[in-house]
Amino acid sequence: MKVTLDEVAARAGVSLATVSRVLGRRGAVAETTRAKVFEAMNELGYSRSTLLHDAPRRLVAVSAPGNPEYWQVQVCTRVAQALQEHDLLVTRPLVETDPEPLQVAIDAGAVALVTPTLTSLHTEIPCIRVDEQSASDGEDLGGSDLIAARLDLGGGMTTAFEHLRAIGHRRIGLICNDSGELAVQLIRRFLAEHPARNLGLDLEDWIARVPKSFSGGSRAVLELKDATCTAVIVQSALQLHGALYGLRNRHLQVPRDMSIVGFGDSPTMKFTGPPATVLGLDIEGLSNALVAATLNTLRISTTGVPTVPPVFRPRLIARTSTTAARQ
Repeated sequence: MKVTLDEVAARAGVSLATVSRVLGRRGAVAETTRAKVFEAMNELGYSRSTLLHDAPRRLVAVSAPGNPEYWQVQVCTRVAQALQEHDLLVTRPLVETDPEPLQVAIDAGAVALVTPTLTSLHTEIPCIRVDEQSASDGEDLGGSDLIAARLDLGGGMTTAFEHLRAIGHRRIGLICNDSGELAVQLIRRFLAEHPARNLGLDLEDWIARVPKSFSGGSRAVLELKDATCTAVIVQSALQLHGALYGLRNRHLQVPRDMSIVGFGDSPTMKFTGPPATVLGLDIEGLSNALVAATLNTLRISTTGVPTVPPVFRPRLIARTSTTAARQ
């Protein structure tokens, strides 16, 4: 039977985090404690991959969420490349959907997790990630979370609303995932920033929570069209492509019958039918902030990181999927 790190921690009389620090050779651990951990490992017959045991380089998990967006994949790619340039080993397990790949990386000696997700993952190693700008610094993020950057989703939503209002839209809907912290924050910001929030309308009727899928977007956009929305903001690329298809399938046209704004840019957004107006994210800025925080956490960089994490506000990239509302 495989011996787990929890069993090693229990036998040694220390915490799981202490065992992880000993195996990852990070942080200050007393020699007597370190000896207890190795003794417990020997007594229990614990074994782990020896490929990295004597390696001078440290292993870092750079992870996108399961079924990630383009911007998240790009951030992970840039972060991984930058960390490798600093002589770190990198592994790329997915997170949020299945804990096993990350646990395998931790068992292999990963000393930190770097991820462009807004979700607290409660890992036993430092989790270096992004958060929503309005999230309180004093809230319980979990002992291992380190916020490297913040996304100003409220500012991004305001930018989208200002663009749509300027061309005559008032009944603006939201298509978002039916789970996940990003969806939760987008909904909260949608309700707080919506131009019709003080008109006594039930804005929940203009929110479609659907799976992150082509069919989810196709179904949701027609529901919001039937709810008399003239424009929608869409969270994921799959949902956006589905929304375009759903409208065409009903013989409706974008943007004549429905204006669409996507969240996050990608090369494909220039070639949708029509090219999609989107809220673009600063991929380079987010990547640099995550790298700087990681190097500081691992004590590789002496420059340190800002006391207050940098804030990145999505910017509108106007293309032809939005136009003036029909009167």
